[in-house]
This record gives sequence, structure tokens and C-alpha cells, in this order.
Amino acid sequence: MGWSNSMPGMRLRKSIYLGMSSLAVMVWLTVAPISSAVGGDRIIHQPTEQLLALQPGEVSVSGESGQYVGQVLATGSVEAAWAALTDYNNFASFFPDVETSRLLESNGNQKVFEQVNVVRVFPFTRRTRVVISATESYPQQISFNVIEGDVESLQGVWQLESVGSNQVLVTHRVSIDPGSSPTRDLFFNIYKNSLDDTMAALGQEITRRSGG
Repeated sequence: MGWSNSMPGMRLRKSIYLGMSSLAVMVWLTVAPISSAVGGDRIIHQPTEQLLALQPGEVSVSGESGQYVGQVLATGSVEAAWAALTDYNNFASFFPDVETSRLLESNGNQKVFEQVNVVRVFPFTRRTRVVISATESYPQQISFNVIEGDVESLQGVWQLESVGSNQVLVTHRVSIDPGSSPTRDLFFNIYKNSLDDTMAALGQEITRRSGG
């Protein structure tokens, strides 16, 4: 509703703001967190066995060509994770590459927010604006999709699962299409790398909000 890292031959430089997702050389996004099958209030359960390979604070990112799954096992509560993911006006304070974000509409569990991302890949700097519609299913899931902005399509889901007494597994599934461009492969590489930073930053924010 949420991302700089390294890739072969170049180094992504973090923007001065923290944020949700990254964009470069063309149009990019974060925020916010998904798969093309996600929609409405449908709950998609994450297999618990997938967390067995994760240690507290560890991040896992998989996928390619615009279809990705990111996970982080954070020390903290589901309530703290939910509070962070629905803090639409303050994503810039903890998500990599988000410059600004603000809530535009709120109608029950339906939210609409605007997000501006900044990414720097030497020698380029790129700003991208998106407007995202989010459906909240407390406390398990937040699904979202872009309704306006600088990407062809973006949709996904954030899923929360309590693990033990003081851990939460956060899973982020995302499907993104930047549109037709000769730099699509570069976009996908940067997006995947930045997703790793996004999940790590979220895990740290959850721990902070939980008093850790």
C-alpha cells in the first residue's frame, strides 16, 4: 500500500526516504504489497511449513518476471504488523524508497491512498506516483490494486499469520506489469531486489511497534 539493493553490475542507492516499493529508469512501485488471483475479501492461506526455513528477522523473496512472493518472520505481534501496513499516511517513515504517502478515501474496510516512490540507479533518478485501492480483512489480509498511476497493472496481498507467542509471519504476494518497454528486464530485477529491502524494513518496524 511499499523499496534499494544491489544487482549485477550496479548498486541501487537508497533514497533519503524510506518506502514500500522501487521504480527506476521507467515507472515503478511499492508500496504498499500479491497475485492476480487475489480479490475482494478472499483469504489466501500461506502454508505454515514455509516459515520453517526462516529465522526471526530473516527475509525470503522468490519469483520472476513480475510475479513475486516476499516473506519476513518478525518478532512482534499481528496487531503491530497490521498497524504498520495500514499506516497509510506514514509509509515514508519506514518503507524504503517511498517519498510520500497519504490516505485519500476511507469507507469501512475500503481504503484509497496515494504513494510517490523514488529510486536511484546511477545515473538515473525516477519518481513515480500511484493511487492504490486496498481492501482490509482484519487481522489476516490486505489486498490491493492500482487504480491510477505509472504502471500498467499492480495487484497483490499482504497476509499475516501469528507464530508462537511473539512472532508474526508476513507474506507479500505481488503481480506487477510496468507496461511495454525495452527496459522491462531491468525493471523486474530492480523491483525484486527492492522487495527484499521492503520486507526487511517492515520486519524492523513491526518489532519497533511491538516494543522491541
